[in-house]
Amino acid sequence: MTSSEEFRRASPYEEFAGLLKELCERDGALIALIGKIHLSLPSELEQSLRPLIGQRLSILRTNLPDKPYLFRVLAQESEDSRQ
Repeated sequence: MTSSEEFRRASPYEEFAGLLKELCERDGALIALIGKIHLSLPSELEQSLRPLIGQRLSILRTNLPDKPYLFRVLAQESEDSRQ
């Protein structure tokens, strides 16, 4: 894992998308490895995100008090749709 200076923190309305490769806890925060980015998230998201490891997803930071982060699984592209 990298040093804390290399962790990204999302600003409101910033979105990160890619393959969720790994989750770990560091200094009270949840660190999600999405593609090549180490994204610092609230630890409360771990239970929701852990089952999604290995899937492509999008995480959006909002300014909504009751939902500061939204995430969704991205559809896998089929071989037929790429041709």
